[in-house]
Amino acid sequence: MTAEDNLFEREIIVDADGNEEESLPVAVIDTSYFFSAVLADFHDGKSQEAAAFLDELISKNGQIIVPQLFWFEVGNVLANAARPKRDGSPARITRVQLAALEQSLSALPIYTDPQPNSEIRLRIRDIALSENLTYYDAAYLELARRDNVPLKTWDGTLQKAYETV
Repeated sequence: MTAEDNLFEREIIVDADGNEEESLPVAVIDTSYFFSAVLADFHDGKSQEAAAFLDELISKNGQIIVPQLFWFEVGNVLANAARPKRDGSPARITRVQLAALEQSLSALPIYTDPQPNSEIRLRIRDIALSENLTYYDAAYLELARRDNVPLKTWDGTLQKAYETV
């Protein structure tokens, strides 16, 4: 096989600007990080940092990877935002805004990991116990470790567990 033959077998990845890249950006992103980015206009510098990260990832045709529970967490955050507050004050978003947010979310490059098998569930359990995490947070960490990709979170305990590997 000649060097020219190898050139044709090599997969070429091009970012949104037409620049060749070694690989596309990928990250496991937990709900806290995700919503801080989505709501960046209403929060602090950490939110701006999260929004910039997601903007760059999306502009480079990257991929967000999440466990299935992510969608339940997202649904809960959105339902709570669309629900009137207990003190009687109005909801933070209207039903129309809720529908628009849900439509926008469906357009994002989010890959949902399939239902974990028993082996993965045992790893999640072991991570939860050894790292003193909730089972939910351990699911994000297990997914990042399994796929060998960065984990983005604002949860200090989860971040520390991710960095110790």
